Amino acid sequence: MASVTKRDAAQRILDAEQTAALIPRRIVIGSIVSLLLAGAILYLTRWEFGLAALLVFGLLLQFAAERMGTIIDASRANGLKDLGWDTDTELTEEALQKIRRISQG
Repeated sequence: MASVTKRDAAQRILDAEQTAALIPRRIVIGSIVSLLLAGAILYLTRWEFGLAALLVFGLLLQFAAERMGTIIDASRANGLKDLGWDTDTELTEEALQKIRRISQG
């Protein structure tokens, strides 16, 4: 396995933080699309199919959100480990500033 530089590890943490900030927006967009699709199914077929579609879309959206959260947490932990920091380190604003300095070289 190739060794990871501290710069790459810092960039990985910053990317994970940026992606984590986008999750709520993605959930809202997914919810809106789910409602629209379920509404179309409800309008074009019976109400039971619309309700079933809404429940299935909700479960898929929940699974996707949990999966994204797990991947982001793993990426943060790997980046912290590659920097030589404790994986339980809380990423405060001071720590993020230090990580930004490391990623810039």
